[in-house]
Amino acid sequence: MLKAALLAAMALALSGCTLSAALRHDEIRSVWGPGRALASPTVFFATDRHRDENGFGLDWGGVAHCGRATVRISNAVSAAAPDPALAHIACEGPAQVTAFAAQIAQTARAGNCGRVLVIVHGFNLTFRNSLLHGAQIAMDSQWRCATLLLNWSSEGMFNRYAADIERSGYAVPLLIELLRALNAAGVTPDILGHSMGARITLSAVAALCAAPSPLVGEMVLMAPDVSSQPNNDDFGRLLARDIQCTRRATVYASDYDLALMASESFHGGVLRAGQQPIRNLQYDAAPSIDAVDATFGPGDPSGHAYFVFAYEALTDLMWVLNGATLQQRAGPQGTLTCIDALGSACGSGGGRYILKVEESRQPSLWRRLVRRVWPVILPLQ
Repeated sequence: MLKAALLAAMALALSGCTLSAALRHDEIRSVWGPGRALASPTVFFATDRHRDENGFGLDWGGVAHCGRATVRISNAVSAAAPDPALAHIACEGPAQVTAFAAQIAQTARAGNCGRVLVIVHGFNLTFRNSLLHGAQIAMDSQWRCATLLLNWSSEGMFNRYAADIERSGYAVPLLIELLRALNAAGVTPDILGHSMGARITLSAVAALCAAPSPLVGEMVLMAPDVSSQPNNDDFGRLLARDIQCTRRATVYASDYDLALMASESFHGGVLRAGQQPIRNLQYDAAPSIDAVDATFGPGDPSGHAYFVFAYEALTDLMWVLNGATLQQRAGPQGTLTCIDALGSACGSGGGRYILKVEESRQPSLWRRLVRRVWPVILPLQ
């Protein structure tokens, strides 16, 4: 009876709700209000989508298309910004990819910075959504170096998760090629991989990391949708290999991540790394791997995209990209709270680092219940 009542309440709450990105035309906005100056970041992009007269569709194209766009992102209250015009740059074949990487390196050096933030998005996103969110992340985290979006051919449909798993695998060789070219151009790639994008990221870096070498600066894995079984830990194995070629890895996870709960069910009950903030502390034992508990991060109804909707997460990302340690970010004015095993404030030498979110912005009891029940009625459109 209780289950039926919860399902009825869920159906009522979600009636008229469209979860598929391809069926919406979202206005992507900054998390900051009008009191903060907003730039218009330039975002380079590389995609394996099919290109047609309308831009990039939902199909896999089999070849790479690259370019750049200067993206205007509105603040929380201003009028919506128009979609950016795309300037296409040839990138078919090694020579053209090398030239494309050289343009990115030139932009990075023009800003007195030898780094590029490579953003690898998750499932259920179109080219437009991922491009705008990429610009928003760069802007809201105050990233001042070059930005590159790796856009793979997600179908942008909430109920096409299995298809997106397959499509994500097609993008791994492209990311390998881009990382190799960026390193050859003399810039350091920092990578942000979200959800299924973390799977692409880990696979590409692992393929390049045959021996310890400085390939990647900061590797940020937000809500990684990668299997993390206690006795069959794919995430842990990939991370152990990748960290040999990475300055530092930061893993964000949340107990209230609906999308990863659904993914766990889809994968036959196999736990996902992005839904286990407590268990991820085991990775933090390594000196170059940090674990952050983002359970209280506000955001979308699924609790999966806190890194684009929560200024708390974006501020912490800013400090990560600036090299700040967990201990530095857990200071009085910092972005994290640290507690020990007894629930007290951490002393020196470790603890559990939790994203600092005011109680009024944390998920409500109703939202937490929704996130527990929602997977029962999947799939939704």
